[in-house]
Amino acid sequence: MKNRKSAFTLVEVLISITLLSLVLMALYKSADILRNSNLHLFKYLEKSSNNLKGTNTLYMDLIHSDHNLTIQKDDKFYRLIMNHTTNSLHGLSVAKVVWLVYKENNTLLRIEGGYFHLPLKSEERVEIDVIAKNLELFKIYKSKKKDKILAMIKIKGEEAQLFMIKNLPLKPPPVKKNIKNGVKSVLKP
Repeated sequence: MKNRKSAFTLVEVLISITLLSLVLMALYKSADILRNSNLHLFKYLEKSSNNLKGTNTLYMDLIHSDHNLTIQKDDKFYRLIMNHTTNSLHGLSVAKVVWLVYKENNTLLRIEGGYFHLPLKSEERVEIDVIAKNLELFKIYKSKKKDKILAMIKIKGEEAQLFMIKNLPLKPPPVKKNIKNGVKSVLKP
């Protein structure tokens, strides 16, 4: 009997290297597709989260306001004025906030300050934040009972963002100071 050593032939090694290179090319291509997909998803989520930040700020302004809101229609967009909200982006304990659309590039602005009137005078100090540009829709509706608010925002080329706040508390009753003993009392309607 002859001792035979088993080994791979040169042809078998070349075939296995060729098959391995085909598998590696397919894996590289699928990894490249996955990377591009993740990049696309990241850009979409980043753009979406920027839009949600503006919507979230409007929502928080409405929730933390005293619900004494003024809604005005300017051309095709609405203007929202909150004389008293505790949601401040700039460290104020109580702020007046105005949401309006500036005509240049249809830019949605949030104006926050103490006490001011529009148009602003040089001595009035406010902070102006650009929320979004290229707006197609900014509308705020209040129900007849004034316990619900519907907000609609649409930026060009993106989906509309809508939200409704329900069961808003009515405006608190006015406080009257009792002159005789200096105690505050609530006026009843």
